[in-house]
Amino acid sequence: MFPTFTSTAIESIKEGAKADTVEVTFNGGRSYTYGLTDLNAFATQLSQVVTSNESVGRFVNNSIKTGTLTAV
Repeated sequence: MFPTFTSTAIESIKEGAKADTVEVTFNGGRSYTYGLTDLNAFATQLSQVVTSNESVGRFVNNSIKTGTLTAV
């Protein structure tokens, strides 16, 4: 569901064990689970970020700040 990307801050993003969650693994191995209201919309936005060669770390950070991603 999520595109392959290269990031200096984020190692991977994958669907979480529960519905409407994602697991974000940061470089260095720390993993966090976040809840979100629309998994498909988040995946689409992430794909646009990757396609545009924008920062995945910045996208995740902004998603946390705006409440799109919420700590579980």
